[in-house]
Amino acid sequence: MGIHQVVAQAAAVNSIERRSEERHEGIVERATLWFRGAAHDVPVLNISSRGTMVESDIAPRLGETVLVEFPECSRIHAFVRWARDGRIGLNFGHEILIG
Repeated sequence: MGIHQVVAQAAAVNSIERRSEERHEGIVERATLWFRGAAHDVPVLNISSRGTMVESDIAPRLGETVLVEFPECSRIHAFVRWARDGRIGLNFGHEILIG
């Protein structure tokens, strides 16, 4: 098996793992996204224990680190997994408890 096959196989496994994480809608309505030193109030579209999807017009780079602050919670380090059409997918630096 070549390196390209190993990388493709790992990507497929990671894709399955991401999609198996349950997404919750309506638990959190808004968050503050700290991006390049500025605070942005953003709607939260969904959240899981490993990440969240928010709506925003900011233009982060893939892999860029941001801070996410949900109401009455500490700031969480996250990195930009994807960004398109005014939506941003973020992965948390550590798993969080939802409830």
